[in-house]
Formats: sequence, structure tokens, C-alpha cells
Amino acid sequence: PPTVHEAGFLGVDSRLGDGVRMAVVAAELAEPYASVRSVAGVELRDDGAVPLSPRVPGGCRDTRAVEMPESSLLSEVTVTWTVGGGLTVDETAVMHGRWDVLDGRIFDCASQPTKEDLDSFFTVLRDFEAAEGETASQMEDDVSFTPVQRGPTRWRTRPADGKKGGTAIIPAETTFEVTLDLSDYGAGDVVAIYALARTDQGWRTAGEELPR
Repeated sequence: PPTVHEAGFLGVDSRLGDGVRMAVVAAELAEPYASVRSVAGVELRDDGAVPLSPRVPGGCRDTRAVEMPESSLLSEVTVTWTVGGGLTVDETAVMHGRWDVLDGRIFDCASQPTKEDLDSFFTVLRDFEAAEGETASQMEDDVSFTPVQRGPTRWRTRPADGKKGGTAIIPAETTFEVTLDLSDYGAGDVVAIYALARTDQGWRTAGEELPR
């Protein structure tokens, strides 16, 4: 007997398939998000995958943690992350720094820091570092950022042949990758790795030309 896809009931060109995708994309576009998927080849559990499971402030330090020994491998640690909740990723990067440097009220593992939160935190941090007489290099060692990347999310990506046809109901999520040099951290340091993103900024200036 034909499979569901062969019968066309949930195929890309079917009405039911279109309805499923529209329902999923409507839920996902409610709010942009960025999530680290793996560190040094170790996949991290998604804390939000269990319905009604509470997110305990600070809990990700235990549930999404990777223990790494001191070695030359710390100079090349691969991190992958995804960005969703939008159509276009205008800017995305990874931030890393020791947990004891970060403000636990902002980086609480339970909510996404806003741009205003980040601006306020770094203003206070840089003022404190300057008062302590730290150099620019020392300031960068406290909290560092990777180069900015950009690209489409899975909801804007089209098949390589440019055709609509196919059998994928929900496209695979867009994944970004970067290699971090964590060799400056010492034994016992607990390092936070955050994925940051800004999406769909073109909608702010599109005026009457907003996508439909």
C-alpha cells in the first residue's frame, strides 16, 4: 500500500501538508530564539522539550553542561547553535565568559536576555573593568564574542532546485557553527556559552512593502 507521503495527503503540495506547516510556523514565529545545540561534539538536551517542565533559574549549569579536561583541544572547541522564530537571521554570534562574571539576574537559564539587558550589563561590566585598570585585551578575556554570521532560517530556505515539490513537511532547522579558543580559561573555571541573534530587521524599515 502507498505510504502517507506517496498518497499525497501530507506531501509538500497537499492542502493538509500546507496546513501542518502553517500551524507550526505560526507557533514558532511568535518569538525569536537562539539555542546552543552542541559543544565539542556533545549534543545538549533541550530543556524546553518536556511539556509543563519548569525552567529553574540557573538550572542549565547542570542540565546543559559539558566537562572538558585541560588540553590542547581547548584551543579548537566547535560549537553549533540554531536560530528560529523568524525568517531571516540578520546577525548571530556566540558569547562566552566565566559564569562568575555574568549577572545571574540576566543570564538565568530561564529567559532570553533582551538587547536592553545586554546593553545595561556590558555598560556596567566595562565601567567596572576600566575602574580596575584592565586593558582592552583583559576585558575581552572576561567576555568574548565570535564573528557575526547571518543567513535564512528553515522557513525561508528553498530546495536546491528551486522547486516547491518534495516530501519534507517541516524543514530541518538552520544550524550555525564556530570554533572557539577556550585555552585562556583555567582549571575549575565554569564557562557560559550563549548564542545571540537578531532576526527580521528588514521588517522595521519595509513600510508598506512588508512581506505577506
